[in-house]
Amino acid sequence: MKPTCRIEIDGKQVHGEFMRRLISCSVSDQEGVSSDSCSIELNDSPPAEIPRTGALIKIWMGYEGAMAYMGTFTVEDVSVNMFEHKMSITGRAAEMGGKVKEGKERHWDDKSLKEVVEEVASDHGLSPMVDSDLGQFRYDWLGQMGESDIHFLERLAERHGALFSVKDGKLIFAAKASGKSASGAALTPITITPAILGTGSAQVQFSDRTKSGKVRASYTDRAKGKKIDIEEESDPDGEADYVLTEQYADEKEARAAAKSMAGDLLRRQATFSCSIPGDPSARAGAPLTFQGCRPGVDGIPFIIKSATHNFSKGGYTTDLSGESQDGGKSAKKGGKGSAPKSGKASSSGGGSGGAPSGSVPLPPVRPSIPA
Repeated sequence: MKPTCRIEIDGKQVHGEFMRRLISCSVSDQEGVSSDSCSIELNDSPPAEIPRTGALIKIWMGYEGAMAYMGTFTVEDVSVNMFEHKMSITGRAAEMGGKVKEGKERHWDDKSLKEVVEEVASDHGLSPMVDSDLGQFRYDWLGQMGESDIHFLERLAERHGALFSVKDGKLIFAAKASGKSASGAALTPITITPAILGTGSAQVQFSDRTKSGKVRASYTDRAKGKKIDIEEESDPDGEADYVLTEQYADEKEARAAAKSMAGDLLRRQATFSCSIPGDPSARAGAPLTFQGCRPGVDGIPFIIKSATHNFSKGGYTTDLSGESQDGGKSAKKGGKGSAPKSGKASSSGGGSGGAPSGSVPLPPVRPSIPA
C-alpha cells in the first residue's frame, strides 16, 4: 500500500502545489494536556504564501484508501529559510480558549469528580469525557485556590491516576495505563515483531530507581484533631517507602493520591522505545507487547506514552515509546505474558474523540500475530 497524507488548513484541503512542495509532515501524539504537536516542512522555491499563526490544521495519515484522523492543531510558529528555500510550520494541539492561564478562586461542596470536570469543561465550551470509574469519586469539599484551570485539572489528574487532555473540542479525563479511552472504548493494541522493527531501533530498559515498597500519604482527621498516615503497596520487592508530602483533606483523597503514585513508580521500572513501519492506529495510551523479539521482553504488557508519525516522500514510519504496566514483573518472574490480539483502528483515531468525515476503517498494516 502507498503511504499518503491529507492536510486541511482553516477548513480547506490543501492539494496540488502545496502537496508537491511537501517535504515532510510529522504528528506527535502524547499523554497529557498540551503535548500533541505537528511539524510540516515545505519546499519554498519559488516563495509561497506564509500561513498565518493561529490557523487551524487538520491532519490525516495512512495508506491510499485507508487513512486515520490524527488531530487538529493551531499554528504557533512559521519559519522560512531564504537560502535553503524551506518553510517550517509547527503547531500544537488546540487547547482551551479564553483566559486559560488565569488563576481562579472557587470551591465545590459534595460534588463528584465528574461534576467538577464537567463544570470546568463548560467554562471553556468543551465537551467532557470522563472515565466512569474515576468520575464516581466524591468530594465533600474541593477548592481551586488561585490556580489556573489547566493547573487545577492537572493536579486532579495526578491525584487520581488520570490523564487530562484537550482534543478536538473535548476535555478528556481518562484512567492512566488502562488501555482505554475516557469513553471506555478499548484502544487498538499493538504487537511488535522482528519483521516490523527498524534496525537497531528497539530498546527496553529496566531500572530500580523508582522501586518503592509502599507509598505513604497523610490526612488530618478533624474529629480526632490529629494527622493520620495511610499507605498503598507499590512494589513488594521494594525496600524504601515513597512519602507524599502534601496533606490531604480526608482518607479517600489520601488513598487515591497514594494509589496513583504507587502505579506511576511501578510502571517506570521498565520502559521501551522502537520504530516501526507507519501504523496510524498506534496512539498514546494503547497497550503494546513485543513478540518473538527477545526472552525476558516478550509478553511484558507496555503502554504507549508517545507515538510520533512521520510522513515524507521517502515513506511513513511511527516512533513509539512508553512504560510497562507491571514494572516488568512478568519478565522477571519468567512468565511469557499475554500478547493482545491485533485489531483494527477506528476512524475516530483510537477512541480519543470523533474524527471529522473522511476517515475510513483501517486494514491491518502490520503482521497479525495470534495471542
